[in-house]
Formats: sequence, structure tokens, C-alpha cells
Amino acid sequence: MAHRIYLYNYDQKSNQTFDTYLGEWNYEIPLLLYPLLAEDIKVEGVEFFSDKNQGIVQLRYFFNLLADTYQLHYKKAYYEPVNKMFEFLEALPYDSFVLNATDVFNMNEEKHKVQAKEWLAEIQQKSKLFKKAVKAQNLLLLDSLFSQTGYSSFLEILQTDWINYGLGYFEELAYKKAASSVFEDDGKFGLKDAKGTILAPAIYDDIFEADYIYSISVVQKGTLFGYLQSDGKEWIPPMYEEAFDVFDFAQEPLGEVKVNGKSGILKIYSNTWMVPPDYDAIERVAYGFLGVEKDGKFGVYNDENGLIIPTESENPYEYDYFPELFFTKQKGTGKRRYYTKEGNYLGDFLEGSIIKTNTCFWIKPNKFDKKGRLIDEKGILIIDEADQLVLIDNFEALAVRKDKNWKIYHTLKHQFLLENESVIKVKAESNVGYKTNVFILETQTGSGLFDADNEHWLIAPQSEIKQIHYVENGFLSVQKKEGSQLFDFEKGLSSQLYDYISNPLNYRTEEGLLFLYRGENMFRMNDDKSIHRVESSEYGAIYLDRYSFRGKDLEYFTSFYNRWKSQAGKNSEQFMEVGIIKKMAFDAKENQNYHEALRLFELSAQKNDTDSLVEIGILLTDPEIESLFDPQKGITYYEKAAQHNHPVAWNNIGALYHNGTGYSFNIKKAIQAYGKGAELGDGMALANLGDLYYFGEHVLQDYDKALDFYQKAEKKYYYNYDKISEIYYQLRDYNNLLLYLKKDYDQSYSGIYYGIIYELGMGVKADLKKAIRYFEQANAYSAYEYAAQRLVYYYGEDPAFKNEKKFQKWKSFAEKNGFKID
Repeated sequence: MAHRIYLYNYDQKSNQTFDTYLGEWNYEIPLLLYPLLAEDIKVEGVEFFSDKNQGIVQLRYFFNLLADTYQLHYKKAYYEPVNKMFEFLEALPYDSFVLNATDVFNMNEEKHKVQAKEWLAEIQQKSKLFKKAVKAQNLLLLDSLFSQTGYSSFLEILQTDWINYGLGYFEELAYKKAASSVFEDDGKFGLKDAKGTILAPAIYDDIFEADYIYSISVVQKGTLFGYLQSDGKEWIPPMYEEAFDVFDFAQEPLGEVKVNGKSGILKIYSNTWMVPPDYDAIERVAYGFLGVEKDGKFGVYNDENGLIIPTESENPYEYDYFPELFFTKQKGTGKRRYYTKEGNYLGDFLEGSIIKTNTCFWIKPNKFDKKGRLIDEKGILIIDEADQLVLIDNFEALAVRKDKNWKIYHTLKHQFLLENESVIKVKAESNVGYKTNVFILETQTGSGLFDADNEHWLIAPQSEIKQIHYVENGFLSVQKKEGSQLFDFEKGLSSQLYDYISNPLNYRTEEGLLFLYRGENMFRMNDDKSIHRVESSEYGAIYLDRYSFRGKDLEYFTSFYNRWKSQAGKNSEQFMEVGIIKKMAFDAKENQNYHEALRLFELSAQKNDTDSLVEIGILLTDPEIESLFDPQKGITYYEKAAQHNHPVAWNNIGALYHNGTGYSFNIKKAIQAYGKGAELGDGMALANLGDLYYFGEHVLQDYDKALDFYQKAEKKYYYNYDKISEIYYQLRDYNNLLLYLKKDYDQSYSGIYYGIIYELGMGVKADLKKAIRYFEQANAYSAYEYAAQRLVYYYGEDPAFKNEKKFQKWKSFAEKNGFKID
């Protein structure tokens, strides 16, 4: 199920909300609408609030750029929906948009607040990009936004049918409701638009709520009723003794009205009768069909053909959607009386025993009839005493089993095929090769493939055929004793024999339409149906994705791959591409198969891959991998990589000097190596330098240097927000401290700082209530002595916050953690 975000129109002062949501979208804001929803945007919980009026201004600027770029200003297909969209937005009564993302945030385990903050930053960043593009009048500045949308340009988005140049993003009900509203004048009611222009004068005693499809309301004047459009057009003047809401049923809206106590159905636009007012009651049974009652008897009325089932039944008719039939229950029996949509009587059958099969109906065996039977759309018997039916979606032909033999019946031709053939087994699948009505049949002669449409054998029955089975992309595998042949509906049966024919990886056509095996070779069928041998260098990539194969296909490939690997020798992977070897190595490492990982990294290193040199160094210098631990050997690999200016190698050399592993401890050389790694762009090296000066071990503590390194590391996506916060706190730089506390999205370290600065008024207005809340938050994640002491004091001694229960809670917490309490 798709996860949705919802857009509303809201008044922040009165807390009023427009009475329907404006739009719902999958996962994210539509790219066309970012300018509309990003103005002065704020987040509260899972809801994002933005300024409606300024948003509309920004959206107009952006759509002008679109129209200029693609020369759309004077094209009716563009300006009609776009004008309607802006008229709708301008007509919305309230000053804010609200975007609710609850459904999307529920998809992830991450806290909603964290997700909301991240999304807010993304929206703001994209908004800046849109404004930059508008200012420069250059859509190319937005090209980076298309990478994951599936679209290649804004024009492609605009011209997508359902998007309709942007209007399609909004709910039709919403812009219809925004178009007009009911007003009262001297006890009478009329319609006016959002600007106050009167659309219908206040002459009605009541105007009921409009339907959401046609925006037509029932109106009352005195004791009579009629129909009024939301634009003020009176379709039916008040002239009927009763009228009910319009409904969507035919090519125009319909309404049930009463004349002299009798019900009829009126066509609103043409003011003509679809059902004359002759009935005691009318109800909708199915789309296009009405159940009618007259003098206690029931029938069915069709919007095109009139009364199709006469008013003769003692019980009302219902519609069974699966066989697409009307039925009425019969008294004293569990059977139902069934009729087609054309009004043809089929018979009386048990509920659930009738199945529609194109133009025919299969009556399943049941407790009354042990055999099944096939009847046509008029109820005429086609075959009885049948045991089984094979019915395939989109097939006009079907197979019926009787007296241990299968018969093929073509429902459009109304005839049985292969009358002189004894068919023992039947198999078929829908949409195979984009050809329907094809059956795999086993006869006394052997197995074959039969085309019921053209009444001929695509593969004549042969005793040497052991099996025919379907494979993907419109092919069949014909298995014989000596091997398998490929059948293509376009080219017929191949002359080439294969040991095995397999579906592609995960049925992805970019990996080939099929895989085929013969002897020691594996082949791939390309999109153009040409067949080429798969090079052994490609085996690794397929092996890594092998679980995209299923069942026997996986078994056969795995066996083939292992056989090839055994024949190719110990280092068979050497024939593969570096990236594949490395992926295998990382998989082995993840599975803690470190010796195999080392072997594979050595192979990729032999192909001049410096990343692999580093990975070997990591394996050999990790003391937790005791069986491989050899720091001296690991250093040789790091140094080789460092000669190629590999940043991670330099960082790791620095760590070895820093920890005295493999090298003698030397902080000067550690700093030099970290510095070289940092110079080459390694974020971890920058963070390590930051740590040196932050903790002040082996070097003089220097917060300015630590801060500089941490912030450079931050640009490389290595975050040390907690340490940066501590630095700003120690430097008494509260403005920057507050900035970094906001980056504590999971609220793991900021609580203690917020508690202190709100308690003492450091950079913020003092607020003891907030301070206490943050001290509690801090101790929920960790145990802070100062926070515990202050909580014990406030809950135990401060008259404004004294609370015995909470005092005991935090006193116990402090004692448990060994904190001193004054």
C-alpha cells in the first residue's frame, strides 16, 4: 500500500480547516509544487505549516518560467488547467497550507520529530534552488532534482495525463467546493463565489450540500424541490414534491424525484426521464442498473435498455460482481435465480457455484450436482456431466474434462475443437508470448502445443517430448531426452539443443531475456533475441545476484558456477572485474569469513586497486581478527596505498602511530599522517585530528583547532555535534551552541546543555520549567550528576516545583548512580 501525504487549507488564528483536504500524494511533495508549499515553512510534530498567499506568488513565478521556457503561454491545453488551478488556490479561504506526513513517517522506525526536521531542511533547500532558478530564469539549475522522479524534464511532468499541468495534483472535490459557498439573506439562501460575487440570488428556502462529482445541489423553494449547479445555473427549477442527491450513473448526472408519491429517475442536464415516475421505490443495484419496485414486485432497470427484468419477483434483485449476474433469493431453498445483465434467465443455482467464463458460465459441482456443466449466455447447455474446468485469464478458449478426457471449447466460436483427439492433460498460462488461447496438451501421441484461435498445432504432439513448460518473456522450453529446445512464438522451435533453459535474474530484461546452458558454456539471450555466450568474467556478477534466480534455475546455475570454479582453480575470481572481486570480498568480510576476504582482496589488489590494499591493511591490523593479525605485514599494504595518495591509508597509518600498533608510538608522525589523510580529503582523518586537540592527550588541548577540524570533517559527512556543542559551551559561545544543539535529532546529548542554559539564562531567557524538563530528558539518555542534583533540589526544596513523588524518584536515581546529594 502506498504511503501518503495530505495537504489542507488552515486558519492558524481561528483553527478552522477547509472542509476537505486539497490533495494527497505518494511519499513526497510533487516537484511542481515545491514553490507553493515552502514559504515561511515551519514544522510542528508531523505537520508542516506554510504561508498560502506567498506560496501562490512563488508558484506563479515558477509557472511563468515554465511557460516561457516551453512556450506554453498561448496553448489552451496549458492555460486552461493552470488558470483553473490558480483560481482554486486563490479562492481558498484560509491563510495557511498544512502538510501532514504521518503516514510516511510511520514507514520508518526513526522518531517522527527527527524525520520532520530532516524533511524540513530538504524542503527549504529545494525551495532555495527553485528561487535561484526563477531569479536566473534558468530551469537547468533544477536538473539535479530529476534523478529519482522517473521524469526527464518539467515538460514531461506537466504533460502527464493525470497531472494535467498541475491541476491533477489537487482533489476535484476541493476545487469545486472552493468555487462557491452558500449565503443567507433575510432567511433565504443563495450562492456566491469566494470573492463575494453572487452566483445565484437568495431565493431558496434551503440549498443542500452539493455532490462531489458534479457539484449539483438539491434546492427547496416552499414545498417543492429542484437542482442547482454550484456556478449558479438552475438545471431543474423547484417543481417536484421530493428530490434526492444526484448520483453518477450514466453520461450525465441523475436524480431521483417523486411525482404524486411515485419515484422516477430524472436526467439532470436534459431534464428528461430515464425511469418514468411509476415506481414505489428505486435503488441502485450496480453501476448502470437500478432495482425497481411496483406493487410489491421487483425488477431491474438498465440506463440504456430500460426494464430488462420485469417486476415479477417476490424479492429484490442483488448483483453478484464475480460472475457479473443479477440474482434474487428463492424462498424455501438455498438456490438463487440468476439473470445476465442483458436480462437472460440462466437458471437456479447455489450461491458461489457459478463462474463466468467469457461468454459462458461454468456451474461447479456441488452437493446437489456431483458433476459440473457449461452453459452459454442464454442458459443453453453446452456440456454436462463434466468433472473439471481450466479457465485462464484473457483466454476465449477453455478446457473441460469429461470422462477422463479433456475437451477444448472456444467460447467465441461456440464450438469444441480437436474432437477426434484424445487429450490426457492440459496446461496453460495467460499472456505467455503475448498470445492467448494456446494450450500445452498431452495426447496419446505425445505432448504438443495447440493454438485454439487458429486451430492448429504450433508443436505437433511427439512421443520424444518429455515436457513442455513456460519460461519468461514469451518463451517455452521443450524438454526432450537428448536436451531442451527453445520455442519462440515468432520464430517457432529452435534447432539448437540446450542442457537447460533458465529464466533471467529476477526476470529483469536488462540482464537478458533468458539464460541457456550447453556443456561448459552459459549463454544469454539479449533483447533482440540474439544469443551470445556469457564470458567467464561475468560469472561473478551473476553469482552475487544468484538469489534472484528461483527454484531449479538457482540450483542449476549454482551447480554450473561451482563446476566452473573447480575447473578454473583456486583463484578463479582473478578473471573477473575488480568491482566484482571486491564485492565478493566485502560479502566474505561481512560474514566474518576473513581468510576468504583476504584472498579476494589480494586478487583485486593484484589488479592495481588501491582500495583493496587498504582493506588488506585493515584485516591484518585488526587485533580482534586473531588468526590474521600481523600489523607489520598490514603496514606494508598501507604504505603501498599511501604511495598512491590514498587518504584512508594515511589516516590508518596515523592511527597505528597513535596507538603504537605495528609502529612505535609517535604522536608527531601520527599527526603528520592524519594531516596527509585530511589534506587528501578523508573525513575520519579530520575527525581524528579534532579528537587530539579536543581531548588534549599527547598535545596541548586547543578547542579552536579541534573546532576547525571537526567542522571540516562535518563537510565530509563525519559528524561530531556533541563535541562541537561542548566546545561552544566551554567557549561561552551560546548562539553557536544553540545551533548545534538543534542538530541533536535523537535528543541524546542536548538535554544537559539546554537544562543548564535555561536554568542560568545563558544565551536564552531563563526558564526553570524548561530547565527541569531538559534535565529529566538528559537523564533519560544517560546519567548526569549535575542534572540529578538539580532535580533533587527543585522537587525537594523549591516551593514552585516541590513534588514528593518526583523528589523520591530522582533521589533514588542519584543514589543508584553514586551521585553526591547536598
